[in-house]
Amino acid sequence: MKKALFLSFFLFSSSHFFGEDTSFNCDPKKFLADDVLEKVLVHRDSAFNICLDCEDQSCRFKAALLSDEKSLSICKRLFCTASFASRGFEIPPETPRGKSLFSYKYSISKEGKVKNIKVESTEGVFSSRDAREFIKALTRKTKYVPIEFEGNYYELTNLKSEISINTRLGND
Repeated sequence: MKKALFLSFFLFSSSHFFGEDTSFNCDPKKFLADDVLEKVLVHRDSAFNICLDCEDQSCRFKAALLSDEKSLSICKRLFCTASFASRGFEIPPETPRGKSLFSYKYSISKEGKVKNIKVESTEGVFSSRDAREFIKALTRKTKYVPIEFEGNYYELTNLKSEISINTRLGND
């Protein structure tokens, strides 16, 4: 009982003290195997109104999911886990060498591609521009199954991710 009360207080106070950032952490480099993907897609329609708030052709995860870790995990698997992510990619030639950490927000288009990349913070050798170009290269081939419900296609907005990398070459 005390744990539940403490957790409820923490969740309430964290949104109060840390602002109303209700971005959802999704990893655009994780993807589902084909056999799992087929099983996941069967449940999308039944979870559409449970997981997503939509206006026009744009959706975002419901803020209430922040307090329900199990439902959030299911919703993320259904709507923001890629169907394909390349295991290798070409690093942009101007990429600085060294360690960096950066966080960014993005959307998944109606066509199932990463778009609207906005770098929020960087630490290390990468500038915001370097981080954006790196993310674009990293996610260029990443694909999602487009979100379709009742004959309409939707984009998924307000997603975030973080990358920690070391681009130093072995002989640097």
